[in-house]
Amino acid sequence: MPSVIRSGAISFGLVTILIRLQAATEDHSIRFRRIHLEDMGRVRNRTVCELDSEEVTSAEIGKGYEVEKDNVIPISDDELAEMPLPITVR
Repeated sequence: MPSVIRSGAISFGLVTILIRLQAATEDHSIRFRRIHLEDMGRVRNRTVCELDSEEVTSAEIGKGYEVEKDNVIPISDDELAEMPLPITVR
């Protein structure tokens, strides 16, 4: 049973309507799986290097900034943490 976030009442003269606000708890979204139509096997994504066509693990994957075609500068998580956050002025 969902918990009540807020409760109250609205009054119109002699008529009072009780109100309760509850958090939404149900997920009604539909999720599909990608399958191979021939044998109904599940299809998964693989991470493959474009240069040597070998599968790589998540530990071998990093971030990089592409300056121009075929020129990528690697960026570490420590360098990203040191960068200042952008400031928006209104």
